[in-house]
Amino acid sequence: MSSGVNVIWRRGDSEMPDKVQHVVEAARDELLLRTLQLPSEIVDVILYNAHKNHKTVNGYLSDIVIERMRAVS
Repeated sequence: MSSGVNVIWRRGDSEMPDKVQHVVEAARDELLLRTLQLPSEIVDVILYNAHKNHKTVNGYLSDIVIERMRAVS
């Protein structure tokens, strides 16, 4: 078994490759949803709507929060 690791991207390099960016965004989305501890039905709706709107979960939820804050102001 090889103990070597293929480094695809390091902080400080130029832009993150799309393949790596996708994995990072998916991990962030998963962490955010787990942190919120929402019911699975709500998580499914959020994932569906984020995908449908071509956004990350973070971007989708941020837009909802901003809209609500503007409505209150």
